[in-house]
Amino acid sequence: MPWWQPLVRILAAALLGSGVGWERERHGRAAGLRTHMLLCMGCALIMLVSLHVPALFAGQPGDGVIRSDPGRLAGHALSGLGFLGAGAIIVLGPKIRGLTTAASIWVTAAIGLAVGAGYVSPAVFTWALAMFALLMVGQWEKRMGRKDKYIRLMLAFHGSGKRMDAVRPVLEAHSFSLLQCTTDWRDEELVYRMALRYSTDVDFEAVTTQLGETLTERGLTRIEWAD
Repeated sequence: MPWWQPLVRILAAALLGSGVGWERERHGRAAGLRTHMLLCMGCALIMLVSLHVPALFAGQPGDGVIRSDPGRLAGHALSGLGFLGAGAIIVLGPKIRGLTTAASIWVTAAIGLAVGAGYVSPAVFTWALAMFALLMVGQWEKRMGRKDKYIRLMLAFHGSGKRMDAVRPVLEAHSFSLLQCTTDWRDEELVYRMALRYSTDVDFEAVTTQLGETLTERGLTRIEWAD
């Protein structure tokens, strides 16, 4: 191919990747504009190198047959994206954040590989669908709402002992489902960390008041709620 064509493909990959990254940057994600731009450019270059390998070895001593698999480097590039995707995913109790960013990283890599291979029209079409999913479908998801909601509750006590037998009835009375509970000692306090699920409107002030009244005699020192 002409010398300028690979440069145009890399530039096109940079523009497409930066479009996806711009949307992630607006939402304050760690993998934002620069990450997606560099990723798409790099994948385009990897694909170009894969296609150029036979020409690199043309004329070398041998049987005159060059056996090359352009998909091998591309496959390894996609496999290597695991660390970026894993780094974008954060587990917060029952909630998992970053799955959309991890998926956008993977799609951006695929777009870069397609552009590098000269498969520009499907790459642009995929980019358009990805932007539609990130900009429009995300808004629709927010409007739809969700039946189940999740929240974390932290209770701190002075001294040891069993307290869950008093906590559970209060939570159940307010339609909470206990998904997970862990305990640890911190600054001479026994701390309970609970992941809860609820589907109806909850008066958190009333729950806090009832927990305080029920657990004060058991050494309760702090109550904290967190999304």
